[in-house]
Parts: sequence; structure tokens; C-alpha cells
Amino acid sequence: MSTTTDSGTSAATAAVSLGTAAQFAVLAASTVTNTGPTRITGDLGLSPGTSVTGFPPGQVNGTQHVADAVAAQAKNDLAAAYDDLAGRPSTTTIPVELGGTTRTPGVYESPAGTFGITGALTLDAQGDPDAVFVFKAASTLITASASSVDLVNGARAANVFWLVGSSATLGTYSILRGNILALASITVTTGVTIDGRALARNAAVTLDSNTITAVTSDDPPVPTDPQPVALGTAAQFAVLAASTVTNTGPTTVTGDLGLSPGTSVTGFPPGVVTGTQHVADAVAAQAKTDLVTAYDDAAARASTTTPVELGGTTKTPGVYESLAGTFGITGALTLDAQGDPDAVFVFKAASTLITASASSVDLVNGARAANVFWLVGSSATLGTYSILRGNILALASITVTTGVTIDGRALARNAAVTLDSNTITAPSGDVLAAGRHSVRSAGASD
Repeated sequence: MSTTTDSGTSAATAAVSLGTAAQFAVLAASTVTNTGPTRITGDLGLSPGTSVTGFPPGQVNGTQHVADAVAAQAKNDLAAAYDDLAGRPSTTTIPVELGGTTRTPGVYESPAGTFGITGALTLDAQGDPDAVFVFKAASTLITASASSVDLVNGARAANVFWLVGSSATLGTYSILRGNILALASITVTTGVTIDGRALARNAAVTLDSNTITAVTSDDPPVPTDPQPVALGTAAQFAVLAASTVTNTGPTTVTGDLGLSPGTSVTGFPPGVVTGTQHVADAVAAQAKTDLVTAYDDAAARASTTTPVELGGTTKTPGVYESLAGTFGITGALTLDAQGDPDAVFVFKAASTLITASASSVDLVNGARAANVFWLVGSSATLGTYSILRGNILALASITVTTGVTIDGRALARNAAVTLDSNTITAPSGDVLAAGRHSVRSAGASD
């Protein structure tokens, strides 16, 4: 990943006023066309055109202004904002491809007249919540499928501006943060999320099963330095389930194994538990209660949405939520603590976590398995011989297939844990009560 440190002059990176256009999540000139269950938070406007189609099934959590005075004024304010941005001197000329780079505040221009994003673009505000990022493309903005714009260190979507001299096209299931000001049209393909606005000055906006949220500078940034999830007494368990624990083969569990309220634990031996089995006793019951508390804590945390596929990406500390409700890992996911041994990573999937065979979660720069949490709204399935680092908190079941290694825990709130020739090690450094407080055993180095 390359990192630029160029920052713009104060004039170039001054706040951008959208005027009355700021109340709109979607604003166009000719038509607004939608397919599928798009959700728009903010107003929808059209002027001078009169054709808005696809609502319903789309929903607007705001007001539709079609060829009225409000939409006309917003279009005028959009033109003023566009001209303001177009007139700002570019502080840095950069290559077309933004994916895989980190940018600090500034005004960036593409020498080829177009910008593309494949993978993740990171915008780093360096601790300044008023930091402004402007990207000027004389022609087009094209994002690849499942690409994302990620905000760190106080960056806000409200202060990111994409000035497009022709048309913008956002690839399926990509995540775009910031305000698109396009001279012509904006095409938002299936499953795209925009934390910002789609504002087309002279042509159409086309939507398809999207989530578009007009954000303001008053909206708090998503925390990039989250607190750990307190597991309470569940921290002593490497495996904890509700209905059954079933094992095949020479599984090794380092840490306690618990079951409550169920009573059926099978497959030990040949499996070995280097700890204590608590089956339908008070210890297991309390651990299950603490697991519920931890699950609910993680579920309530503000998050940054990210594409389904995590393999091949690097994530810094934060709370990430799957755009489609499920996470998959094919290949390697790298978690980079950036030198902070207390760095916390939380991944929230409303439905499932599925890892491919031989996939892995790799920890670098001080990241520790104890501080990685996988919140799964249904069931987790780990592919054969994969390596999962972190604590799985599943609402239903966890299936750990042949040869899987877990540096962490398999904690199933309401159903079963199924094992097969695995190695599961409960890490040290866990939070036993609320707050950022590590409890580490002597010599622990996870």
C-alpha cells in the first residue's frame, strides 16, 4: 500500500458549501430511475425533469422534490458548489488508480482525467475531523465491484468530494464515501452503498438496490479505536455452546469447554481438553449469560460497512459490518494493529461467516487474537485446514471442519459447536470486565 503525505493549502481544502443541495441524498436533472429495494436517507430531487420511477419499491426517508422550487434552488446550489470545486487548485496530481493507497487531506487531480478504485482507498484525516478531501476527474469515476473508500483517524464522509467532469459508475456491492458531484450522470449498480450523496448536475441518476445516506459534518465519525468486547467468565472457555458439542478425531482444546443448558458432549476422547469441562453446571450457565452480554455489546456498536469478501484485504482497527449480511474469507485476511497491542477488530455479519479451505486470518504489527471478534447473526462455518484468529460469537451454531485451527474461541449462544480434528486455543490478554483492561498471563505473547 502506498501512502501520500501531501496536504493542500488552507484555501484549496477549505470547507465546501453545498447550500440547499446538502439536504438531498439524490439530486438529478433529467430522470431518477430505481430498481429494487433502494433506501435513501435524505431528500430526493429532480429539476427540470419530471420522471422519478421505482419508488416503491425504493424508499425515501425524506421528501421528494420533483420539478419544484426547492429542487430548482438545490440544482443552482449544486452548480455553484461544482464550480467552486472545479476552480480550486489541485495540490497533488496522482495516478488514475486509487485502490490500495492512503490519502491525506488535499485536492487531488487525475492527469488522465479519470479515477478508478479497485480494492480499498483509505482516507486518513490525521485526527482532524474538519479535514477535506477533493478528487477531481475531468472525465469519469469508475469503481470496481466490492471496492471501498475507508475513512480513518477522524475522516468524515461529509467532507469528501468527488468532482466528475462527465459520469460516475459505481461497481456492484462497492462502498463509496463522500459526495459525488457529476456534470452528467451517475450510475449506481446493484448493491452499492453511498455514505454521502449522488448529485448529477445535467443528467440522470440510476439506482439499483442501494443504500444512500446523506451525511453531514455533524455526524460523528465511526470510532477507529474501539474498546474490546468484554467476555466476562466466557473468556475462560475455548468452546462454549448451548445445545451440543460434538467432536470427531484428535481435536485439542486449550481452555475450558462448556455447555448450557444442553447436556450432550461427545468425542472426548479422542478429543483432548486441556482445561475443565463444564456441562450444564453453574459455571457454564454464567458463561452463557456473559456471552449474551458480550454479543449484545458488539451488536450495538457503530460500524463501517465493508464488502462481503475479506480475503486479500488488510484491515486496520475498527468495527466492520458486512454490506450483504455475510462475511467470507478466501485466501488471507490481514489485520494490522499499526503497532498498538491493544488494537481491537470487530467484524459484524448479520447472517453467516464462511471461510474457504486453507484460508487464514493473519495478524501483523502487534495485532492479537484476543482482541479480534467475529459477531455472527446466524452460523459460522470454517473451511477445512483454514486458520481463524479471534473469538467467534455466533447467535446459532459453529461448524469447525477438518483440520481447522482457531487461535481464539468458538462461542455459540443458542445452538451447537461441531468439531473435527481441530486445534482451538483460547488466547490470553482478554477483557474480563468493561473497559480497556488487559489481563495477560506471564510470558503470554499472542
